[in-house]
Amino acid sequence: MYTKRSYLFVPGTSLKMIEKALGSEADSVIIDLEDAVAINEKKAARETAVVALQSNCPKKDVYIRINDITTPLWREDLIAAIDAGAIGIIVPKAESAGNMKFICQTALEHFEKKNKNGNLFEVLPLIETARGIHCAYDIASSHFLIPRLVFGSIDFSLDVDCQLTEQGDELLYARSQIVIASKAAGVGSPVDAVYPGLGNEQGLKSEALRSRQLGFRSKLAIHPKQLDPIHDVHTPSQKEVEEAMNIVKVFELAEHQGCASISIGEKFVDYPVYKKAKTILQYASL
Repeated sequence: MYTKRSYLFVPGTSLKMIEKALGSEADSVIIDLEDAVAINEKKAARETAVVALQSNCPKKDVYIRINDITTPLWREDLIAAIDAGAIGIIVPKAESAGNMKFICQTALEHFEKKNKNGNLFEVLPLIETARGIHCAYDIASSHFLIPRLVFGSIDFSLDVDCQLTEQGDELLYARSQIVIASKAAGVGSPVDAVYPGLGNEQGLKSEALRSRQLGFRSKLAIHPKQLDPIHDVHTPSQKEVEEAMNIVKVFELAEHQGCASISIGEKFVDYPVYKKAKTILQYASL
């Protein structure tokens, strides 16, 4: 199974920047029509995003971050994303299951009008407010078009009036809540927030490691130079892969002989450990 480790933001105002992002090492690209676009440039950015998608035939998944549902822009953004062939949309300020259902149903209705199948279209809620964190489970489980949640730490810190630090203690509860809500709702592992320090590679890597330890499996990026550190964290090392392969091989042999509890070296292995090893191999794309 192919797993996306990185989601690279690019403003919808620049065709050149979009094409550069599409040619980058990012696993997926988000064309931004919201925060990165001035009010009087919204329509032009939407048109640029459509041109970029239709003229480049991207070989990676491309999402469009639409404007939020409290604005009159979101519906046109959504329709443009579908018509241009985007794999899905990012919905900012996701705060209620009702709104997410409405957006998802609007997407399906548009697919129906075009006589197309919308089951593969993805709607990713961006959780970036206190209310969004509180309702994360309801949002994640609100519709089958939602495959995972995305965390937006900068807007969240603004909403709750906390101070962002390098240690990230102020975001521990929010991140954990998103991971737990995702698993409880039966959707995929969530996407972690952007790291705004473009010149601090070690800071980015440290934050990615912390979020990975909590259960995130991918991260937003705001510049191509952030991709390598993100991929390093979210790609199992050769040592991890070799250990996982050995666990799977030895455990499956023991299981075939009627034993589901064994020791491999100094490591006790039962079904949970075996399943964890299988997950590592999945994320290594083996």
